[in-house]
Amino acid sequence: MEEQDPHFRRIILYHFQKGKNASQAHKKLCAAYGNEALKERQCQNWFAKYRSGDFSLKNDQRSGLPDEVDETHSKVIIDSYRHSTKREIAEKLNVSHTYIQKKL
Repeated sequence: MEEQDPHFRRIILYHFQKGKNASQAHKKLCAAYGNEALKERQCQNWFAKYRSGDFSLKNDQRSGLPDEVDETHSKVIIDSYRHSTKREIAEKLNVSHTYIQKKL
């Protein structure tokens, strides 16, 4: 599905520019690619982005966990901040506090 995301975004943008709404765009996508092509909520999110004037087809930067966590670096940080809270260590590493809890 991820390899088709940019393709779907172009289709959604096309329908947006034609004056359609998110529900109509979603129905067209599902008719062409099947019901699992894209969730209607995703279409609504892209329409909201286009309405705001952002016509980029790329995903916005997301907050949260990094794609990969350097295990050696995280061990060094955890060891050097033994007297800090899990949340403080998590902030230093930009990971969730549950990740830190699992490592302790």
